[in-house]
Amino acid sequence: MFRRTRIVPTLLVAVLPSLIASAQQILTPAQAKSKKILLVIGEPEKGETNDDGLVKKYFENQGYVVTMAKEDDPATKATGQDLVVLSSTADPREIGDKYADVPVPVFTWNAVDYPDMKMTGPERHVDFETIDSAQDYARSFSMLYGYFPNATDPIVKEFGGKTQLFGTGYLLPQNFGWGKPSAGADIIVNTEGDATHAGVFTYEKGVTMYGGFVAPARRVGFYIQDSTFHYLTEVHGLAEKDPDLADWWAGMKLFDASIRWALSQPVAPGPYDPAATKAALAKAAKGKKALFVRRLNTPEGEESDDHIVEHLKEVGFIVKEVDQTQPQAEADGEDFILISATNSKYKTTNKYRDAKIPLMCLEGLMADTLKMAGRRRYVDYGEHGEAKESEDPPEAYLEIVNSNHPMAAGLKNGYVKFIKEADVLKWATPPPSATIIATLPNSTHERAIFGFEKGAAMADEFVAPARRSMFPVDNPAFDDLTEAGHALFDAAVLWTISPPTK
Repeated sequence: MFRRTRIVPTLLVAVLPSLIASAQQILTPAQAKSKKILLVIGEPEKGETNDDGLVKKYFENQGYVVTMAKEDDPATKATGQDLVVLSSTADPREIGDKYADVPVPVFTWNAVDYPDMKMTGPERHVDFETIDSAQDYARSFSMLYGYFPNATDPIVKEFGGKTQLFGTGYLLPQNFGWGKPSAGADIIVNTEGDATHAGVFTYEKGVTMYGGFVAPARRVGFYIQDSTFHYLTEVHGLAEKDPDLADWWAGMKLFDASIRWALSQPVAPGPYDPAATKAALAKAAKGKKALFVRRLNTPEGEESDDHIVEHLKEVGFIVKEVDQTQPQAEADGEDFILISATNSKYKTTNKYRDAKIPLMCLEGLMADTLKMAGRRRYVDYGEHGEAKESEDPPEAYLEIVNSNHPMAAGLKNGYVKFIKEADVLKWATPPPSATIIATLPNSTHERAIFGFEKGAAMADEFVAPARRSMFPVDNPAFDDLTEAGHALFDAAVLWTISPPTK
């Protein structure tokens, strides 16, 4: 039933339908042919075997042009190549950081070299790990199964993967590696039941990696090790017609899609232009009906909320204001929900979580009720700088970690002054399916701006009924936003109301 021959996956083009960014796609197998790959390998010890030769042959059978390199060759061998592939057989101490700053995509399963590649932190067993099936037999069983946390990710969408477990390798426990990437990464597969143990993860060009390092091109970390490529799962025969079996045996489809994603051209971010961002929002918002949920008839944040309403109307929304205590039926017939930070979670309850229209929340303390994060206050969500409730001082800056995303409004990676005076900023730590745009400085687990695509698995396996986003404007802070802060607000609203990817 299960054979080691190649099956060509159906192409699903991944689109980013934003008025700020153009379409993104993954190369088809035909388009990827003749792409040049530099395969960097090590010398096997006497009596040892590995899959490097099999990988080379496989690439060539797909039409790639493969050049071999040794672990101690200079990084200049990457010049003119379309992709660098780092095998785990190459000595990570010899490789070091020589390929970290090459402006060529890198695909690697050399987990011990992740820190030098700036893909993870430096601590073994904390930031990355390699599991040996002989030394840790019980844990090595876990690599027979992986989990796709986000079926809306372009790589997973490419072959029709679902948010669920799948079979990574065949039958016997195998060696594998995982890494814990930075906030700007996308986790494609996690392992061992730990959302942060990424078996497969990616960095888009321009994303902040570890230590403030900005990715010079796409980067992919993959879970296989020296002799496990030939165990990647694939399905044929009668099993192909069974959807559960076809979805389960997806290891090779994942490998192929990840390689072609790395080879594909990323979407260039638009320039930082607040006026253009606002104009794009006005074009998208014109005539749309927005429900603004707030505290009515209370002085807390009232003036700031009024100004949010004025801004929404200015860009073309037809705004209906409702009190936090009113029923969810108020959202019927609306196109967009915006939840103010003045709301009380106790009084707003679980309303709007199930609404099948885009939603943006300004109140980080509601992250759990909206399934944007777990339920542990000040672990999964919190208030940075809140007196008597936070060990952190008030903050005025955010750190952009994903400048390539439309919600970044064209801002470069790094610190950006968000509000004019340091104050409370809300945050949450969402599951891996969220796309992170900005974190709080020196607190990378405190994610300030992030979004979920329609269909993404949110906290507790809740599936996003439409786009969802979180934005950290505390009660009076809208009036204190800097120019960059206003641009980020407009970009977040624009992304949230734009059509989801197909």
